[in-house]
Amino acid sequence: MSDMMIRAASDDVRFLLQVYCKMMEKLNEKSLWHLAFRGTLYCRCFCVSNNDYADWPSLPPLPDKLAVEGYAPEKEILSVLDVPPGKMGRIIGRRGVAIKSVKECCNAEILLGGDKGPPDKVFIIGPVNEVRKAEAILRGKLMDIY
Repeated sequence: MSDMMIRAASDDVRFLLQVYCKMMEKLNEKSLWHLAFRGTLYCRCFCVSNNDYADWPSLPPLPDKLAVEGYAPEKEILSVLDVPPGKMGRIIGRRGVAIKSVKECCNAEILLGGDKGPPDKVFIIGPVNEVRKAEAILRGKLMDIY
């Protein structure tokens, strides 16, 4: 690498750190808690364990200040759906139509393992009722209909 390339890369890193610091200053306590909570759930998507995450730190609790203010977020969960070999196509659908329709009708985030995680798993994050609804729809797509 030339000196010019190294200087350009270090300038980029400094700029990104500056942007990060400005973003963190603007987040309030509620946003920081929500970011930490969702971040913990996302990490569990791609670091799958067989012991139901017993060796992981617990999810971050709601800060006392927010609880006193009366902020009561809807309970969110992570659900992992195991997909039998050869059945992921039913979940995704032609050109992704099936998975897109499930994402649109449920207020939950649906992540497929694929390149970034286990290829035989679907991760659903969101409010309990919405996660259960998405699970039911996806399980229905896996059923063999004769």
